[in-house]
Amino acid sequence: MDTNSAPVNIITEKNYDSEMCGSIPLHLVNLVQPHGVLLVLDKAELRILQISENAEAWLSIPVDDILGQPLAHFVPEGKVEEIISKINQQDSQEKIPFSLTLTTPAQQKNFTAVILPQPEYILVELEASNSSPDESFINLYQQIKYITTLLKQAKEYEQVAQVAAEEIKKLSGFDKVMVYQFDPQWNGIVVGQAKEPDMDDYMGLRFPASDVPKQARDLYFRNPYRLIPTRNYKPVRLIPIINPITQRFTDLSESSLRSVAHVHLEYLANMKVTASMSLPIIIDNNLWGLISCHHKTAKHPSYEMRAAMELVSGILATQIDARQNEKDMALRVQLRNIHVQLMEQLYTSPNFAEGLLEGKTTILDLLSLSGAAVAFEGNLWTAGKTPDAKQLKDLLSWLRRTKPQGIYSTSSLPFDYPHSQAYKDVASGLIAIPLNAEQGDFILGFKSEVLQTLNWGGNPDNAIQMEPDGKTYHPRNSFQIYKQTVMSTSSPWLQEETGAAETLRNAIVEKLFKDQ
Repeated sequence: MDTNSAPVNIITEKNYDSEMCGSIPLHLVNLVQPHGVLLVLDKAELRILQISENAEAWLSIPVDDILGQPLAHFVPEGKVEEIISKINQQDSQEKIPFSLTLTTPAQQKNFTAVILPQPEYILVELEASNSSPDESFINLYQQIKYITTLLKQAKEYEQVAQVAAEEIKKLSGFDKVMVYQFDPQWNGIVVGQAKEPDMDDYMGLRFPASDVPKQARDLYFRNPYRLIPTRNYKPVRLIPIINPITQRFTDLSESSLRSVAHVHLEYLANMKVTASMSLPIIIDNNLWGLISCHHKTAKHPSYEMRAAMELVSGILATQIDARQNEKDMALRVQLRNIHVQLMEQLYTSPNFAEGLLEGKTTILDLLSLSGAAVAFEGNLWTAGKTPDAKQLKDLLSWLRRTKPQGIYSTSSLPFDYPHSQAYKDVASGLIAIPLNAEQGDFILGFKSEVLQTLNWGGNPDNAIQMEPDGKTYHPRNSFQIYKQTVMSTSSPWLQEETGAAETLRNAIVEKLFKDQ
């Protein structure tokens, strides 16, 4: 029996994607972080309906003197027309900042503004401009071009992830940058890391799905990044509390200023981190992973720097996708060549079962199997390591009852079919290719059990710690390596392997039809 470090795409018996964490409405908190000001405008007159209560500190004017006023009262002449044009032309998910000066009786203040059009109202985010000469367009452009060149030179996607972590750390100045890949159950694995020497090492560690629950993952499709300049902030309310148009809390899904759940701030504290920024890695409209940036002290990157990091995250996604496609294509070519050899052998053998299981090339080569069986018209042929005849008969009966349509594959057969626990050493993985499921005619491919070690960042069973009231909860306070051995599993089935199995099935069905 083999023992390996678990691959990214392993399926574990326990699901750590917490329903409780995933049900919290993060977008309806009515609170924002104080490093900016949030306005809510009506669409007809751009009248200020709501405003974050820290506006008084930023603009030196009571909030009551701002509420109900048209935005035109506070911006230069002609600026409103420009804003209306941006609203009409801009997709809300394309968050393009622009300079905006607000004038009150007390002062004039320059902001970087972002407009977020919503179906019933408009959100406007305001932040003080804080860029440095090092963050000029030409300087950032040169750095991004350099990073892009390095990413293109990396051969494997793991190398791409590591180069990205190192270069984003240099670009941004964050103390630690991690590239974090999601597995099929939304646990995250650190596949690239660059850090200061005194910070904890998370490379290769897996973090439970509850660390980034479903509603937080969904919000990454609506926000290019998530920034927390300091976890020690005091959140500020929107005034009034209820949106006058919707008569509900204002939906802050697209707001970068949206306040963060207290449990996440605790999580950062337990990681000994003060500031954080995360960016999604989206491939084919799927959330592949995150770029997670941590800093030991407060840190507030400028809009220019955030925009540069956003561009790099998109370039990283493209390069990861390209490397994976290259790898997948090479495997498809390899499997196609084996398929051709297998077909030549199948058509020259006395029967198709012998053609699959005997000779120079077999189905074991095609699908990386440790054993295979063919059940056809009451006969049974085997090759390699397989369950015994009675066990195969019972397995075929279960497949006929429960898996009548299409190819079935699993890397953890004992979880689906407990009777297979008795022979998990030879058949933890199964691919069942139906020829005539109603008659019990199947081609079965087996993969042996591989003991796999998961290295977790803390015990995943203690990821959420409830208080006695059953309502309040806290994140775990330890991220020390917790090793978990996964049993009754095989190496995972690759998409290319299941595709090759389907191609093989079609070819065999066609041959059987011709032989009738």
